[in-house]
Amino acid sequence: MRSLLISLRDPEDPMAEQELRCFRSSSGISDLRKVHARDTALDKELLASSDVFFFGGSGAYSVLDTHGWVGGMLQFLLRVVDSRKPAWASCFGFQGLALALGGQVNRDDERQELGCFLIDRVPGMADRVFDAAPPVFYAQLGHHDHVDVLPPGVTLLCTGRVIRNQAFRVDGAPFWATQFHPELRRATTLERWNYYRQHYAGDPERAARIDKLMEESPDTPEAEGIILQFVKVARETVEG
Repeated sequence: MRSLLISLRDPEDPMAEQELRCFRSSSGISDLRKVHARDTALDKELLASSDVFFFGGSGAYSVLDTHGWVGGMLQFLLRVVDSRKPAWASCFGFQGLALALGGQVNRDDERQELGCFLIDRVPGMADRVFDAAPPVFYAQLGHHDHVDVLPPGVTLLCTGRVIRNQAFRVDGAPFWATQFHPELRRATTLERWNYYRQHYAGDPERAARIDKLMEESPDTPEAEGIILQFVKVARETVEG
C-alpha cells in the first residue's frame, strides 16, 4: 500500500521530520513517504503515485494565508476527495479540508488549544474508523485557527469542550479529518511545543501556564488507536 504524507511545514523545519516519525509510528506504516506542499507540484501525477494520503499540521502557517502553495494544497485536497482514495488529515489538514469544501475557518488566539483535551464522540454516530475510540477520550491539540462552520457534505464525528468541531468524515469518500492530533503522544506534543513556543506564546507568563498544562497532561493512546483503525480501513479499501 503506497502511502504519502503531504507535509505542510517548511522543508528546513525539524518538526517536519518529527511529524513523519510520528505518523510512521502511530500508523505502523514504516515506509510512509513525505513530500512538501511548499515546493512540490500537487498534480494528477502525484495523486496517481500513492494509494493513501496523510495531511498533517503546519506550525508556522495558516490555511487563511495567501501563499500560492496554500491555495494549491486546498485544491489538491479536493482532488483527493474526488479520487475516493483513503485519506487522513490532522489540524491544518482538517482546517484546509473544511475550507476547501466550503466551510468557515477563523482565528481566535483566546480559544487556542495547546496540550491535552477531552474529546467527545457524537452520541449514536457509528463510524468504521472512530468506533475504535471510546465515547470520551483525551487527545493532543495545538492550533490557533479552528473550524467555526462545517462544510456541506460531511458528518461530524467528535466535538470538544473548547472548540466544538473536532472530527468529521467526508460523505461518500474514505476521507477522515480531525482538529486534534491522534498521531501525537504526550512526549511528542511537548517536543513540538518547545520548538514552536514563541509562535504560540510570546508572553512568558502564558508560556509558563502552558508548560504546566503540558507537564500535567496524561498520555493519549486511545486517540492513537484511531489512526491504526484508519490504516486498517484504508488497506481494506485499497485491496478491495
